[in-house]
Amino acid sequence: MGIEELDYLKHYRPTEMELRMSESLNGHGVTKPEHLETEKIQIAYRVLVIEMDFPSASFGGLGIVLKKGITGERYKNNFYHEFAHWLGHSGNQMQMNKQQKLAQELQAEQMSMYLRIPYHMLNLVDFSSEDCIIEIADIFGVPIELAKRRLKKIEDNVLCHFDQDADLIHANKII
Repeated sequence: MGIEELDYLKHYRPTEMELRMSESLNGHGVTKPEHLETEKIQIAYRVLVIEMDFPSASFGGLGIVLKKGITGERYKNNFYHEFAHWLGHSGNQMQMNKQQKLAQELQAEQMSMYLRIPYHMLNLVDFSSEDCIIEIADIFGVPIELAKRRLKKIEDNVLCHFDQDADLIHANKII
């Protein structure tokens, strides 16, 4: 039995961050891919989004500022990045050192990916499909590069938690 023959979700172990993002979305009624539209997230979370001639930023409980004039995927990417900060971070980055800022930025990128392709919706994906990446992109309305990144995280996680011997024992097959 090779890794490609596995039921991915059976062997997948979500990270704590991923579970937090998924639980938060579920708790706000975001249960289907169509609920992931930025306007629906704003309503579900009652987060104020203001567009200004100012770099995108999160202002704690006040809301999110997005740079005026951005559209399409760039808007979604910036929205979810700032939404991740709004949802999971505190503090003023202007008062943080370089390492603290970098840590928050990297964490916001991860959180954004988990918010856009959430754990509780992964069962909608046929991981055995040759077109799995395209399927992820279509289901969640994300760019191919983000779908590839998410699939790579899933594959790495499955490989890390895959115990071939245990699976063979459970399948009553000779080891």
